[in-house]
Amino acid sequence: MFSGKYFKKIMPAFLLLMLLAACSVFALRAVVYAADDSQMRGIWLTYREYDALGLTILESETSYRNNADTFLEEAQKYGINTIFLHARAFDDAFWRSPNFRASKYVSADETLTAAEAYREYDPFGVFLEEAHKYGMEVHAWLNPYRVSLDYYYDPADDASIERVLLAVRELLDYDSNGEKIDGIHIDDYFYHAAKGYYRPQNPSVRYAIVGSENARPKSGPYHVVTSAEKRANVNRMVKRIYSVVSSAGRTFGISPTGNYDNDMRDGADIDTWLSQDGYLDYIIPQIYWTNQWGNDGHVRMFTNRLDQFLAKRKNGARFYVGLALYRAAESQGKSDPGWRWKKTNLADQIAELERKGADGYVLFSSQYLFKSSAAQELSRLLR
Repeated sequence: MFSGKYFKKIMPAFLLLMLLAACSVFALRAVVYAADDSQMRGIWLTYREYDALGLTILESETSYRNNADTFLEEAQKYGINTIFLHARAFDDAFWRSPNFRASKYVSADETLTAAEAYREYDPFGVFLEEAHKYGMEVHAWLNPYRVSLDYYYDPADDASIERVLLAVRELLDYDSNGEKIDGIHIDDYFYHAAKGYYRPQNPSVRYAIVGSENARPKSGPYHVVTSAEKRANVNRMVKRIYSVVSSAGRTFGISPTGNYDNDMRDGADIDTWLSQDGYLDYIIPQIYWTNQWGNDGHVRMFTNRLDQFLAKRKNGARFYVGLALYRAAESQGKSDPGWRWKKTNLADQIAELERKGADGYVLFSSQYLFKSSAAQELSRLLR
C-alpha cells in the first residue's frame, strides 16, 4: 500500500499521465475520422423519415434540435460526413420559401407558403446549423419535376426548368445564422410519373408521355418522346443547374438508379455526364444489390453494376456509390438472398468500391441507423 505522503507526491504526476492518456485516446479517435476525410461517407434523409426521426414542426424548436442531435450523433458513429437532406420532394419546400408551398411531411399546412408555415421556427435552418456543428456537410436534395406520385412537370417545357432553378437559387441564397448549404443534389425522377405530365402554366392540361406510338394509352392525350429526346430534355436542366451551382461556389450531383439501361432509356444520360464536363461534380449510382443475387444467389450483381458504371467514367466527376442500408435492415426479397445469407454485405461493398477507385459511398437511408435488424451490418462500419 502507498503511504498518504507518497500518494500526495505522485498524485500530480499520475493525474498528468491520465490526462495525457485521455488526450491520446481522443486524438486517436479524431485521427480515425480524419484519416480519410476526402472520402464521401454520406446518408440520404428522406421526407418519409421526418416524422420517425422527430424532425417535424410539431416538435418545439428545442425538441427538434435535440432530435437532430440524436440523429447526427448516431450518424457520426459510422463516420458519416455528409447528409443529403430532402428539401423539395413534391414541388414543396422544407426551407422558408416565399414561393413554394410548405411540405405536409414536416406537418405543415401545405396551403401556405413555406415561409408562412414555418414562422415559429425554421426546421431546415435548425438542422443545417446542427449538422455543421458536427462537421458534416448538408446537400439539399430535390426531386426536380415531381409534383405528386401521379403527375410530374413536363421536362421538355422551359417553364419546368425555370421552376427547378427557382428552388435551386433560393436554396443557394438560403442562410441560417450564417450557415449555408454545401451543395445541390437531385435524384433520377425525370420521366417516372405514374399517370402523366403537365406544364407549370397549364396544370389542368394533362397528358401521358410514351416512347413510341405502339405504347400509346387507350384514351386521353399523349406525346411521343424518344429516349434520346428525354436525355436531351433532362440535360438542358442539368447543365443549367450545374452552371448556377458552380457560380455560387457549391457542388452539384445526381443519383441515378443502378440500372444503366433504364437510366439511358428514362432520361438519365450517364454517358454524357461521365464523359463531358459541365454537367455535374459527382454521380451516385444506386447499386442496391448483393453479390448473391438471383433465385439461386449466384449472380454477382453488385460487382457487375459497379464495374459497368466505373467503365463509363471518362471525366473528372467524383464517383460515389449508393448502398442499400434499408435492404440490410429488411433482409427480404427472394430475388436477392444475399441480404439474408450474409451480414457483411455493406462492409464488403465498401471495401470493393474503395479498391476499384470510387471516391466514397452514400447509405439509403437515415432511419435504418436505428433499426436493430441492421445492427450487424452497421457494426462493421463503426469508426
